[in-house]
Amino acid sequence: MHFIQGKGQSDQHEYAHLTLDNGLTVILVSDPMAERSAASLAIKAGSYQDPAQHLGLAHLLEHMLFLGTEKYPEAGAYQEFIRQSGGSHNAYTGAEITNYYFDTLPASYPEALDRFAQFFIAPTLDPKYIEREINAVDSEYRAKLDDESRRSNEAIKTLYSEHHPAARFTVGNKETLGNITAEQLQDLLQGFYHRYYTPENMALTLVANQPLETLAAYARNYFDAIEKRTTTNKPPLPSIVEHTGKVQLFKTKTEKSIVKFSFEIPSQTLNYATQPARYLSYVLGDESENSLFANLKQQHWVQSLHAGTNLDDGQHAFFTITMSLTEDGVEHRSEIVERLFKTIDNLLRSPISQQYLAETKTLSALNFEYHDYLQPVKLSQILSSRALDIPAEQLMASFHISEHASEQNIRNLMNYLQQDNLIVQWQSNKDFPNDWIKGEVTWATEPLYDSQYANGDLAFQQTDLIAQSTLPSDFGLPNANPFMPEKLDLVAQNLTIDPSIIDAKKGYDFWYKPNTQFNKPTGMIFGYFGFLKNPDTRDRLLLQLWARLFNDAAGESTYQPYMAGLGYELYTHSNGLTLRTSGYNDKQSDYFYSLVEQIMAFRASGKRLEIAKQDVLKGLNNLESQPPYALARHYFSQTAIKGNAPVNVLQELIGKITVEDVNHFIDQHVQRFQYVGYMTGNFRRSDAEQLSARLNDKIDTCLHTHAYRPVELKNFGPQQNYLYNFDTSSADSTVLYSLIATDNNNATYTQRAYVRILAQLLGAKFYNEFRTEKQYGYIVAVTNQTIERTPAIGFLVQSPNTSTQVLVNEIERFIQSTKWGEKDVSDKEFEQARQAVLAAYMKQPTNLKEEALEEWPHIVEPNHNFNDRKEWITALEELNKLDFLAFMREKIEQNQAARLLITNNWQNTEAWTALHIE
Repeated sequence: MHFIQGKGQSDQHEYAHLTLDNGLTVILVSDPMAERSAASLAIKAGSYQDPAQHLGLAHLLEHMLFLGTEKYPEAGAYQEFIRQSGGSHNAYTGAEITNYYFDTLPASYPEALDRFAQFFIAPTLDPKYIEREINAVDSEYRAKLDDESRRSNEAIKTLYSEHHPAARFTVGNKETLGNITAEQLQDLLQGFYHRYYTPENMALTLVANQPLETLAAYARNYFDAIEKRTTTNKPPLPSIVEHTGKVQLFKTKTEKSIVKFSFEIPSQTLNYATQPARYLSYVLGDESENSLFANLKQQHWVQSLHAGTNLDDGQHAFFTITMSLTEDGVEHRSEIVERLFKTIDNLLRSPISQQYLAETKTLSALNFEYHDYLQPVKLSQILSSRALDIPAEQLMASFHISEHASEQNIRNLMNYLQQDNLIVQWQSNKDFPNDWIKGEVTWATEPLYDSQYANGDLAFQQTDLIAQSTLPSDFGLPNANPFMPEKLDLVAQNLTIDPSIIDAKKGYDFWYKPNTQFNKPTGMIFGYFGFLKNPDTRDRLLLQLWARLFNDAAGESTYQPYMAGLGYELYTHSNGLTLRTSGYNDKQSDYFYSLVEQIMAFRASGKRLEIAKQDVLKGLNNLESQPPYALARHYFSQTAIKGNAPVNVLQELIGKITVEDVNHFIDQHVQRFQYVGYMTGNFRRSDAEQLSARLNDKIDTCLHTHAYRPVELKNFGPQQNYLYNFDTSSADSTVLYSLIATDNNNATYTQRAYVRILAQLLGAKFYNEFRTEKQYGYIVAVTNQTIERTPAIGFLVQSPNTSTQVLVNEIERFIQSTKWGEKDVSDKEFEQARQAVLAAYMKQPTNLKEEALEEWPHIVEPNHNFNDRKEWITALEELNKLDFLAFMREKIEQNQAARLLITNNWQNTEAWTALHIE
C-alpha cells in the first residue's frame, strides 16, 4: 500500500493505493467525516465496445449484473440488501467507461462489499432475465424519446465518421438487442464480460470512516477472487469527424434556438497538469465586460454562452462553443458568427496572456485547496473513473493546474479553432439559417428518435468573415479579474451553537454566527425582503419577472466575482425575495452590499422584458415535453399547494404585462419591506456589525413590518379520492399515486417519521415487483411527498407498455395486499428501516453551505426552531413498531388518508374528484 500525496489544504481524508495480485488497481480513502461507507468499481469499456450488430450490449450487461451471482443468485437480493441497510446503489454505461457504485451504513459495509464483488467474480447472466432486461433497456430508451438532448445528439452523429463508434447508437432497444435468442445473447454478454471486465482494465475505490489498513484488507478479502485475465486490446480510434466544414439544421420539438460550434482537437485527458484548453474556455466562455458574451447580450442576441471540451475519447475531443439565441439573435446570426470568429482570431494574434494563465492557475488551485466535501459515494465514482486513465500516485495532482501550459501548447491548441476542424449544429423548431448551407437544403429523418435534420457544407468562410470585420483587435478579450481572493486566514473558531441576533429594530433583524469548523476561508450572507401580503397570480408573475430581469441585468457584473469564487442567487418565494451570496469571505461583504444597492436601483427595460416574456412563454409551451415522471411530481406540488396558476392562465397573463407594470411593482415593494439578514462563516463579529450598519443606512427608510406567510396547503379529506390529469407529449403512461395524511398540516414529528419509515420499508419491495419482476417501466419508485407538516407517500411509475388504468389497479393491489399486523413486519425489518431514516437525520452538515441552508429557514420563520433536527432525532429514537403499525392501519387499511392521483391518459373519473391548480 502506498500513500497518495498532494491533497488539498482543507481535505481531511487520507488516500492510498495498492494493486491486488490479480492486477486490480485499488484506491483507498479514509474519510473521518463519512457517515456512510461507499465503493465504486469502474471498467474501461462501454458502448464504444458494442458489437455493431448488437448496439447497447454494454448497457444490457450493466443491467444484468444486478440480477444475481453464483453466491447470491436471487434477482433483486442485492438491491433489497442495500436498501434495507440504509444505502443506495446505481450504475451507468458511458462511451468508454462503465461504473458501478453503492453506499451503505457502516455496519453493513463488509457484507455489501462481498455482494458487490460477486458482480465481477461470478455473475449468473441468467438467460431467463435477459429478455426482461432488454425490455428495461428499451423502456429506458423510450423514456427519453422526447428528450431534446438525446434527439439532437443522435442527429449530430450523422456528421461523425461512420468508422468512429461515437457515430453509433449507444443506449440499445428491442431492435438492436432482441434480434437473437436469449441464449445467443448470453454468449455475447459472457464474451464481452470476459474480454473487458478484467482486473487490469478496472479500478476500485473504497471510501469509509475506517483506517486505510482495514480498507486494504477489505479489498484483498473481497476482490482478490476476480479472475486475472488478459484484456482485449482496443484498436486506435479514427478522427471523430471525417469531413469537416459541415453544418446541421435540427428541428426541435420545443421552442428554443441553440447553435453549437464544435472544433475537433486532440484529446486533453492526459493534459491534467497544464490544462491548456482551460485557457481557451477561460477567454471564450467569459461573461464579463468586453467579453464576446457581454457584447452579444448587449445586442440582445444571446441569452447564454458556454465554452469547453467534450466527447474526449482519449485520442480526440471537441472544443465546443454553445449559444442560446434570442429571436433577434436568430435574425442577426451572421453578425454572431463574425463576432465569434473575430474573437478567436484576436486570441490567436495576441500574445499569450500571463494574466489569464495566472488567474486560471490560481482559481484552479483555490478550488482544489478548498473544495466542498464530497459524499463518499460521489467521491468513489470520481476516483475510480479517473484512475482508469491517470496513475494512482498522480490522482490528487490531476484535479488542479499544477504548472502553466507552455505557450507552444496553447498556440497548437488555438490553431485547431479553424473551419477545417469545425462542425456546426443549429437547433430550432421553426427558424433555420438555410443560407448557411451550400446548395439546396434536403431534410432527412433520424429513425431512432424520429427527428428531422438537414446536413450540408458550410456556405460561409471563417477567413472571409474575419477579413470583413471592423471590430477592434482587443474585441472579446476580457479584463483582469479584481475579485481574486487575497485574505485566506481563518478567524478564531467560536463554538456558538445557534445563530444570534446582533442588530434588531422595527422591520429589521440581523443575525450572525462565526463558523470555521470546516477549515475554509468561506462564508455566506443572506438577505430576506418580505413584502407580499395577499398576492394574486399577477403579483406572483410580476415578482418572478423582477427576479429574472435583475439576474439578467446583473450577469455581466457578477461573472468575475463568480469566477473568483463568489456566487450569488436572487430567488422568489411566497413572501418576496431572498438574496444570497457564498464563497470566499474576502470581499464578500462588499459584494453583498453592492448587490443590495443594485436591487434597490434596478428598473426593467422594455427590450429585456420582451426577451424575458419570450423565455417564460417558451418554458410554459415546452412544459409538456418534460419527462412525464418529472411532470407528475411537478403537478403534485402545483395541485396540493394553494396559490399556483394553470399554464393557460399564465400564458394569457404574461402577454398583457408591460414594462410599466413591472417597474410599478418594483417601485411599490422596493420602498416598503421587512429585512432579515444573516452572516455566517469565516467572518468576525465586527464584519457583521459593519455590514449591518451599512445596510441600515441604505434601507432604513424602507423598513416596515411584514407578517410572514407560510406555505398553504389545500384541505384534503379522509377517504377522499382526488385526481389531476396532465398533458404530456410522451406516449408513456405515468402514475403518481399518493396517500396524504389529513391532519390539517399539523402532523407531529413522530407522524411524519412514520411516513419516512414507510417509504424505506416499501421502496425495495415496490421496485422489485414493478420494475424487476413485472417490467412495468424503467421509472419506478416510492417517493416521500411530504409538504411542510403534511405527511404523504407516493408510488411512481412511468411505463411505455402498460395503461394508466392497469398501473393504478396494480398500485392499489400493492397497497391493499400489504398488511400491517404485528407479524407482517418483522422486528428486524422495522429496526433496519428506523435506523436508516435515523441515520439520515443524524448525518451532520459536511460544509458551511449545508449548515447555513439548514439554519436560514429557522431564522426567517417567526418561531426560530433551531431544534428541528433534534426533534426529528428524538422522535425517531423513541418511535416503536406497535405505534407505527397502528398508524398504518388507521391511514391505509381503514382508509383514513386522502388519495391523490396525478396521471395522464386517464378515462375513469367517476370515483375521483377533479383537483385544480389554483
